[in-house]
Amino acid sequence: MLKRGYLILIAGAALFIIGIILTATYGMSIVSLTLSENIILADVSISPSKSINHTIEISDTERPVSLVLHIESELNDDTNFQTPSEPLVEQMVINPNGFKVNQNQIGRNGQSDLFTSFRPQTDGIYTLTLSNRGTDQVKVQGIFGYLPITEDDGQVNLAPFTGVLAGATLFIIGIITLIVGTIFTILDRRREKNKRPIGFGR
Repeated sequence: MLKRGYLILIAGAALFIIGIILTATYGMSIVSLTLSENIILADVSISPSKSINHTIEISDTERPVSLVLHIESELNDDTNFQTPSEPLVEQMVINPNGFKVNQNQIGRNGQSDLFTSFRPQTDGIYTLTLSNRGTDQVKVQGIFGYLPITEDDGQVNLAPFTGVLAGATLFIIGIITLIVGTIFTILDRRREKNKRPIGFGR
C-alpha cells in the first residue's frame, strides 16, 4: 500500500499536468483567435503632425469592434519615455462608405490608455487613423478588431478566460500539493528509520 506522501505526490502531479493542459489549450485558442481577427500595433512611432492608417476587413456586423490603445511620448533619447499630459493622439475609424464611426483623443488630462468599441453597420474595409497632434514623437501600442472579451453590448466579459484561470488555479494547487507531498514523504521516511530495531553486534 502506498504511503500518504506518495499518494499526495501523485495527486499533485496529476493536478499539475491537468493545469498545464487546460492553460495551454484555452490560452492558445484565445491567442490564435485574437491574432486572426485583430490588427496588432506594436511600438508604432508617429512623428508630430503625421498620421498612420491601418485597415481591417469586417465581415460580422453582429459583433462589436474594439480598439485598445496605449501611447507614450517618445523623447530624443530612445531610452526615455514619459506619459503624455496633453492631447497628443487623435484616433478615428472610417467605415467603407467614408463615414466617421468612432473618434477619440488620447492624452488629455494625463490619459494614456483608451478602450473603446463600436457596432459596425456594414461589412467591408474599416480604416483606423492615428494622428499625432502634439509636438513630440509618440509611440503607440494596441489592438484593433474583434476581442473575445467584448460582448455584443460592448461590455467586457472575462468568461472566455475561465478555462485559462481554471488551468492556472489547478497548476498552482498542483505545485502546492507536490510540495506538501514531498514534506510528508520525508517525514514518513524519517519515522520508518526511527522505528527500525537497533541490532547489537558481538
